[in-house]
Amino acid sequence: MDGVEAVKILLVDDRPANLLALESALAGAGYELVKAGSGAEALRFLLRDECALILLDVNMPELDGYETARLVRQNPRTRNIPVVFITAYGADERRVLSGYEAGAVDYLFKPVTPELLRSKVAAFVALHRAQRQILAQAEQLRAHERREHALALAQLELQSLRRQEAAQKRYRTLVEGITHALVWVIDPDTLVCRFVSPSAEAILGHPTERWTADAGLFAAALHPADRDRVLASLRAITAGSPGATLQHRFVRADGSEAWFETAARLLPGEDGAGLELRGFSVEVTEVVEGRAALELLSRATAELSTSLDCQDTVARAAAVAVPALGEGCAVEVGADPRSPPVRAVVHVRPEAREALERVARHPALGRGPERGVEVIQDPAGLLDADGEDLARDLDALAAAEIVQVALTAHDQRIGTMHLFTARPARARDLELAAELGRRVAQAVENALLYRRAQEAVELRERFLSIASHELRTPLAALLLQARVLNQLLDTGRIPVPPGSREELQRRVRGAVKQVERLGGLVNSLFDLARIRSGRLALERAPCDLVEIARDVAGRFEDVLALQGRAFTVEAPESLRGVWDRGRVDQVITNLLSNAVKHGASGPVALRVARRGASAEVAVEDAGRGISEADRARIFELFEQGERSAGTGGLGLGLYITRSIAEAHGGRVSVAAPERGGAVFRLELPAGVEEGEREAAPPEPRGIDEGRALAGG
Repeated sequence: MDGVEAVKILLVDDRPANLLALESALAGAGYELVKAGSGAEALRFLLRDECALILLDVNMPELDGYETARLVRQNPRTRNIPVVFITAYGADERRVLSGYEAGAVDYLFKPVTPELLRSKVAAFVALHRAQRQILAQAEQLRAHERREHALALAQLELQSLRRQEAAQKRYRTLVEGITHALVWVIDPDTLVCRFVSPSAEAILGHPTERWTADAGLFAAALHPADRDRVLASLRAITAGSPGATLQHRFVRADGSEAWFETAARLLPGEDGAGLELRGFSVEVTEVVEGRAALELLSRATAELSTSLDCQDTVARAAAVAVPALGEGCAVEVGADPRSPPVRAVVHVRPEAREALERVARHPALGRGPERGVEVIQDPAGLLDADGEDLARDLDALAAAEIVQVALTAHDQRIGTMHLFTARPARARDLELAAELGRRVAQAVENALLYRRAQEAVELRERFLSIASHELRTPLAALLLQARVLNQLLDTGRIPVPPGSREELQRRVRGAVKQVERLGGLVNSLFDLARIRSGRLALERAPCDLVEIARDVAGRFEDVLALQGRAFTVEAPESLRGVWDRGRVDQVITNLLSNAVKHGASGPVALRVARRGASAEVAVEDAGRGISEADRARIFELFEQGERSAGTGGLGLGLYITRSIAEAHGGRVSVAAPERGGAVFRLELPAGVEEGEREAAPPEPRGIDEGRALAGG
């Protein structure tokens, strides 16, 4: 962008595809994007160059994101560069805390929304540019102050040595020409002002002649919070000492504050008799307020990112704004028409809080602007014919103006932030309020999205509870009746026309099979819902894997025998561990079902063995086999391989199988031997003695219903 310094952003990820995605999302914003494929490469770049922001992947080989961030923080030259972690782990509190301990200032979770990424990067780049600008301005001010200070002291010392008219005239001319600072002389004993430069009137608004005519004005003009400290520092200055340098505030005639950097020395008076305190005060209001604005926005970002509760977020937003942007703040969010608005109010005086609540709810205040910032310069103008109570509340708030900031997300107004100020807002105050409003809106939107997601989860759980009863109850009754009918036909207790019994039995057995299959599909859907909601509660207990495998194998022997297929089981005498017996049975059943379905009438083998610290169950068939491309995706949700084409199924079985294995701390995999077919392997941790319960894995998933599992 013309006129704007290109800002370097360091992108660190070991995967080129991820770097390309980040680069694409940030393209066109005028940033200089520097890519690093590892933590070491990123550190080498930082040794020779600098950047405004580091987008750092957490999960990298060799040097991961956490260690890279710690090394960045250990280098004094790079410790202040903000680090934003990008992770696919999800919002796990321990990992997030580890990231912040390593030095991160924020987190992004994959998949990263490009809009959110651009918004966060833009905010950090804006902070970086503002910091650079403030540092440059501060350095210019310090250099200018040093030059002016040296010149003023030289002139003052020259006047103290020589009471010559020419020197006095040059000094007066110099002082009168200063526009950005005050030159003053006060009595060291009484602290009464003897002289002040004409710039005092232009900067502070008090007439020049009043400074010397009013004995108490100098002390009275000091800010009450700084007065005692400044006067004590001036009284402590001794002759021959380097004097004092301090930062403080003067109060302008209109009641506003101005920040100054003051240097004062005790020197001989112009008449050569006695001493006088001479001071040079440079206004640094913009620098101080700029620094305060950055600190406010930084604190706001930290506060607003700590909670995803909408009410808590709104309360934090109101608290951050007070007293930096006003004596009172009321935030109202009403983006969800199904729920009442969420409100929060904060006032510097607790006794004024109720009045602020009533004013914030009063219809006369209005909704505020649809976008941007508006200022109500005369709050008393809000009064209507029935505004007696409102007038009383406005008097209690003593607000000179009400600044209304629209909270917008995706060009839609989601709420308003009302700031009640005791003095008229300046342009920089409105800019800061608008920026804070943008951050508040982003945080509120995140909280609203989280709340909607939670509501969706609750709605789904209610649906599942109802569906569990409504689907399983009639299915169970239908299956029972079909089995009874089949039994009655088998025993000849139902009369049927001659020659029709076998056909009727075949149809009834087919109906039983289809009802059982439908029940399995329903159970699979329930399992899926609990996996996706993260609630897999395993019922672990000591059990024998060989016993489970042989039980499952027994249920398939007749089927395979009827098909004329060989079925072998290889297993040791026993292999014990602490697992959920029902879920392990479910996994082995699913793997054998797949082998029977896709084994192309060939043999099926079931093997159980111990492999180091793991117990392994392998199921092998002699079917078509599985391509390398299919092996990479068949364990994903709703995915099926080529050999499953035309066989039906929802593509849930292997996904649920993998989820159960991982919940045990194990894994499931597939291989394609050169001889053909496929080998599915279930690996479970087996390093637990009999009778000892195993601790749950750190991130359990949720399945607690439905033991049957449909294949595919």
